[in-house]
Amino acid sequence: MNTREYYLEIAKKLKLHTDPFINGQFVKGSGPAFNTINPATQEVIATLSSNTAEEVYEAERIARAAFEDGRWSKKSPAERKEILIRFGELMMENREELAVIETLDSGKPIYDNYNGDVVESAETFKYHAEAIDKLQDAITPGDGKHVSMVVREPLGVVAAIVPWNFPMQMAAWKIAPILAAGNSIIIKPASLTPLSILKLAELSKEAGIPDGVLNVVLGSGRVVGGALAEHPRIEGLTFTGSTAVGKRLLVQSGQTNAKRIFLEMGGKNPCIVMPDVKDLDHAAAEAVNAVFWNMGENCTSNSRLLVHKSIKDEFVKLIVEKTEALRTGDPFDPENNLGALVEIPHMNKVLNYIEIAKKEGGRLLTGGGRILEETGGNFVAPTVFDGITPDMTIAREEIFGPVLGIMEFETEEEAIRIANDTEYGLQASLFTDDLSTAHRMSRTLQAGTVSVNCYAEGDIGTPFGGFKQSGFMSRDNSVWANQQFTELKTIWIKL
Repeated sequence: MNTREYYLEIAKKLKLHTDPFINGQFVKGSGPAFNTINPATQEVIATLSSNTAEEVYEAERIARAAFEDGRWSKKSPAERKEILIRFGELMMENREELAVIETLDSGKPIYDNYNGDVVESAETFKYHAEAIDKLQDAITPGDGKHVSMVVREPLGVVAAIVPWNFPMQMAAWKIAPILAAGNSIIIKPASLTPLSILKLAELSKEAGIPDGVLNVVLGSGRVVGGALAEHPRIEGLTFTGSTAVGKRLLVQSGQTNAKRIFLEMGGKNPCIVMPDVKDLDHAAAEAVNAVFWNMGENCTSNSRLLVHKSIKDEFVKLIVEKTEALRTGDPFDPENNLGALVEIPHMNKVLNYIEIAKKEGGRLLTGGGRILEETGGNFVAPTVFDGITPDMTIAREEIFGPVLGIMEFETEEEAIRIANDTEYGLQASLFTDDLSTAHRMSRTLQAGTVSVNCYAEGDIGTPFGGFKQSGFMSRDNSVWANQQFTELKTIWIKL
């Protein structure tokens, strides 16, 4: 990593795109202008134009024409593969600029963006590109009088709505498999963090993706997101964000053309530490990372820590020590572990949850409020509560901030009951030195991903999505992502 001053100098020289990207061009939208704000300083980064619902419909017509004339959908797998690999390479060639844009716009630490988000986003394009010519159709057993083929074809025009907490990475998770399958795409970034996705649009054209195949629309969820969900011809919509918005998109789709909907939504994820764990220091380090990574603005944040009564005192002491060792501050300083929360209203929401936890009887061990107010930034100290019970608000609602609630349990059955007592089911972590316990409990936990003796979401080769109200028909990453953006067709031929 370079120095804070080095990255700030790059930030000063950025040439940011501020208009929607339609048909291969940045075109000023006629909707209301909006600002994007630096969460670490409250300074305006840029003023952007937005789209009207009518312009979203025009974007669909352009994407539809691009799909139907085959400029992308009818390219050979080898041709699409080469272009998407080049896309990933261009991301790495622009690694510093992308990392700086993401840090400036979202408040995420430059260290995480440079070493994590940009690299993993580039690898996402390369992975799905390599999968294009590896996914095969099938010929099923017949009766000797017919040939029966099962083939996959692209859906057509797919919309994607992505969140503000991992703007570039979530965009890559959507764009790469959608394009790999041969679809056209219209993507709407969050209004809080649109800048890195507009840079990706620029790189897509340089990589060789034909005009009209990838389009970026800007604006509010109500106007632009609603137009995408209600559009009568868009064949699919993939969304990552809150459960409330996901449900609304599902209703809007059902009231129009019943388009394919893929929803990855909220989480209230447990981390369970069993009494047989010998390396408590490792488990504590993973648990602290699990809740505070990305300032807790993470749908897989392990915000519920369940610790066996026999080891609780020792383990909680380690949690507090490691939490207080975290550095929060200027996201452009590579030495800082945590940056700023994305906006003032969200910060105030997190602070309100902290006050509720205090009033409901939670015992504050560290943190508990806003810090670094003199910077103007949205900084909240990583916060740990003990004495939490499963009925408390902090144990039930997704806070989406740097707040941990600790609960104790006495039996495996009690731990599973508490862990599964939630409307969500996205991720769970389990720490145990017993192999049988690991297998037994990981199969019983109601979550789309269960990590054992670590905190993880898997990798690009494993499907990511949730149970219950954490997900609906959706898996990001892996070949499952490629397949969900296709239609299955049976072709039955008489000999």
